Amino acid sequence: MTRIPDAVAVASLDTHRLIVAVPNEGPADIACNLPRPVAAHILRQLANSLEGPAGACDTALATAAPCPIHDAPVPRPTGLDALLDHVAASIGSSEQPATDWVADVRSALAFNAEANHPTVITLRDVLLDDAPRTPEQALAAALVLLAAHTRELSALARRDADEYRDEHGVNRGTRGLLTGMQHTRRLLDQHATSLDAQVTE
Repeated sequence: MTRIPDAVAVASLDTHRLIVAVPNEGPADIACNLPRPVAAHILRQLANSLEGPAGACDTALATAAPCPIHDAPVPRPTGLDALLDHVAASIGSSEQPATDWVADVRSALAFNAEANHPTVITLRDVLLDDAPRTPEQALAAALVLLAAHTRELSALARRDADEYRDEHGVNRGTRGLLTGMQHTRRLLDQHATSLDAQVTE
């Protein structure tokens, strides 16, 4: 018969920094809001503490001598090293920034091209990506996204001008406005090109 616990504790990353769940079967599940190397270090500290003598039972405290039961040498639990290696690998142990983030941002823009607001959707994805980045990479990504948004504005200006021309035609009264809208669109295109030129891959 399966044992049903009489109390269930719910842990979340709102109240805990590192949560490790080890089921009877299957891999461990890890949730963490610490830097990855710090979490891996804490797990190894935990392993070291499990190896050390307790020294805090009633007998040890009363006699000031190691307890023959609780403080007896305990072999390292079978599989502990494998578990720690699995946990450390699953949360990662390197904070080296990726070198192809700009390419990733461009790929995300292409992937989101059919969305209503592709640049905004891509910006959301970039902000949710918690991988460490250098300031230079962050600047390059910002330039790529700003250039893409500027091109979106240029396309909006072109569409607005086309709709205005279709509705009102080209005549003495509308020619100046249409010329101004076309000039604005060119400025936006030039600005987008300038932003792209500043991107360091």
